[in-house]
Amino acid sequence: MDNRRRIVMINKKFQMTLIAKFLAVNIMVLLIFGVLLYMFLNSELEANLYSAHVTYHNIKEMLFPIVITLSALNIFISSTFITIFVLYASFRIAGPLYRFDAAIKEINQGNLSPLLVLREKDELCACSESLQDMTKSLISMTEKGRSISTDLQSINESLKNDQLAEKINEINSILNGIKYKK
Repeated sequence: MDNRRRIVMINKKFQMTLIAKFLAVNIMVLLIFGVLLYMFLNSELEANLYSAHVTYHNIKEMLFPIVITLSALNIFISSTFITIFVLYASFRIAGPLYRFDAAIKEINQGNLSPLLVLREKDELCACSESLQDMTKSLISMTEKGRSISTDLQSINESLKNDQLAEKINEINSILNGIKYKK
């Protein structure tokens, strides 16, 4: 059985919006190309129609350099527009990913209260909220662990068990390595 995905749609709304924007940029570039081609051909044909038979043997010879020039111009303009568009669109993804990476590194170092603020129009805002919920949950578990550790210390004061005291100290040293704002 083939388990590979046929269509990768992780965030349908974002992906469809990005596809629509790419198509809009492509259509805009093609319209610009069409207008330039029309204007250039119109001016060339009007100006040189009477003298064209002297220089060119047929209309193909006259149109070939024009089409090549405008095609090269179209490639340059479309590449520039699409590069700028992709760079701008990627900011809304790359910025949050950079912030997530920094926040996860802080959490890995024991800091459960990293500042993870995304701009309103950034993608991955739901992931940011999930990460904030996760850190709140970890803080809650840490508080519960500290409470249990305190209870165990109280119980061990009456038992005076050295092994238990050693394990409680190990738990406390682990819990003390976790930092967060209350």
